[in-house]
Amino acid sequence: MVKYKNSISKYIRATMASNKKHNYKLVIRYIGTKYHGWQKQPKHKTVQGVIEEKLEILFKERITLIGSGRTDAGVHALGQVANFKTVAYKKPEDIYRYLNATLPRDISIKSVEEVPLSFHARFSAKGKTYIYRIYTKPDPFLYGFGWYISKHLDIRKMVEALNIVKKSKNLISLSKKGENLREDVEIRELYLRYDGEIIEIEITASHFLRYMVRKIVGHIVQIGLGSLSIREFENIIESKDPSKGLFIAPPEGLFLKEVYY
Repeated sequence: MVKYKNSISKYIRATMASNKKHNYKLVIRYIGTKYHGWQKQPKHKTVQGVIEEKLEILFKERITLIGSGRTDAGVHALGQVANFKTVAYKKPEDIYRYLNATLPRDISIKSVEEVPLSFHARFSAKGKTYIYRIYTKPDPFLYGFGWYISKHLDIRKMVEALNIVKKSKNLISLSKKGENLREDVEIRELYLRYDGEIIEIEITASHFLRYMVRKIVGHIVQIGLGSLSIREFENIIESKDPSKGLFIAPPEGLFLKEVYY
């Protein structure tokens, strides 16, 4: 009887061990030009879908990759974060080597690490940083990686407009209409850098509403061009109505720089 109980206990422990899940965190870089965004979609090539296909070959099981958030078609990433759980165990360095050897050249894995099961790429995130790039002189090496504007931009007015954004408590007007919106966006840092050729707008916030960065940039560019006044911009923000925010920058200038945990 004792031997029988012991054998059952060993079987249960072995079964539990074999069913133990592992949670892996990936930091991913990609050029979004050829992809219909991050999030997996039927009949469209996406970054998530491509990476999942490679992981399923490696692990020989169905893999669901959870991203820190979606990036739209044409948007790039310097530090997208994703995680996935699996019963099978692989060394992080083996996953890293395999993915970088098999993924298309416009996607690369910056790092792989095993993390606690409680880690969730989206819900564990404490903040993100995005960069938007505008170039003011023709440069073929920036084509597809920035918004080219040949007309004169008033940088001083653009900075003034960004200061209004930074102080605003509600940026729903600068988001996609019809989305489920959280109003409590906390903008932590917002900078404009200009070297005489390239304008970089860097924004760090607790989270981002969909199209938020592109709409911020779209409006401050109109202000820089003289097509929109500071007062009109304030009225748009104060309206809390996404249908009032008409200007959106093209996706190719946007980069997800980093996600914080």
